[in-house]
Amino acid sequence: MKSLLLALIGVMILALGTAGFAGAQPEAVDTQAEPWPDIRYYDRLDPGAYVQPGGVWFTAPTGQNCGIWGLGNFGCAGVVPGAAPGTSHIGWINGDRAVHYDWSMNVRFPPTKAKLPLPPRSSVTHEGTTCAVTPDQRTYCERGPLRFLIGPTRTWLSAPWMDLSWQVLGPASCSPPGGGPCYR
Repeated sequence: MKSLLLALIGVMILALGTAGFAGAQPEAVDTQAEPWPDIRYYDRLDPGAYVQPGGVWFTAPTGQNCGIWGLGNFGCAGVVPGAAPGTSHIGWINGDRAVHYDWSMNVRFPPTKAKLPLPPRSSVTHEGTTCAVTPDQRTYCERGPLRFLIGPTRTWLSAPWMDLSWQVLGPASCSPPGGGPCYR
């Protein structure tokens, strides 16, 4: 037993010792694993400048007509990079369980046209939904866990299997600001 323990300690020391060489190559980062940008520090633009009938509308850097309308519905119309040919709308509408691009987005998408582009490194928020343009010309929209990211050659969607029905709505939080038990 003692020899097994010493062998394990030796392997750990060897692994730790070889991990820190100054000439070691950094690990490759998988940029596809988490494509969502951190937009917290982007310029927050006045949505009033983007108001069109029914909501807030802007032109994406890749040419799509994008908007936030109704009670936070969001989406873009135009070519959806990486989607099947003929796909022309992507988004989320109240009642949907996930962001998607299919025939139902086409028929439920408002006909409003944007007049202004959203500049890089800026965001606009309307009805609880935020859309932004990244410095590398990608368009990102989010409403809680529902989101999409449109790049020049590829589009990412939040998980299509996401089911929000498990969330429990209640009268109080179980993390009160002062700490302590949920209910007293």
